[in-house]
Amino acid sequence: MHVPDKIKGNEILMLNTMKFYKHIRFSVIFLTILSTAFFISCNKEEDQPADTGAIKIISLIATDTVLKAWMDTTDITVVATGDSLAYKWSCNHGTLHGSGTTLQYMAGECCVGLNTITCTVYNDTSSISRDINIRITSYFEY
Repeated sequence: MHVPDKIKGNEILMLNTMKFYKHIRFSVIFLTILSTAFFISCNKEEDQPADTGAIKIISLIATDTVLKAWMDTTDITVVATGDSLAYKWSCNHGTLHGSGTTLQYMAGECCVGLNTITCTVYNDTSSISRDINIRITSYFEY
């Protein structure tokens, strides 16, 4: 019976298994350190400067939101922040007079109902729009 060879084979197998587990343990530790470093580097820093090209509409208001057709007018004003701003106004019914941050709106009898005025604020890098609704009542209502 040749026991030493069998024991020697088992010892070699055990040594190879230990080397394998040693490599696995090293790989797990290495990957843990690497992934931790990756996640730490991906955190946002709170001291980053704000995007200066961003536009924000602070308010869009009208002096009156219910008007009598042919008689009443309202001033509509937009307040916005951003660099080099320009303004574009539109409405689904009625008439707009003026330009820039404040204009005047009026409507006739054909515009009775809820009308939408849209202000678009834009610059070279972005734009944003906001609506305001103005109700027009009939001139003939008492």
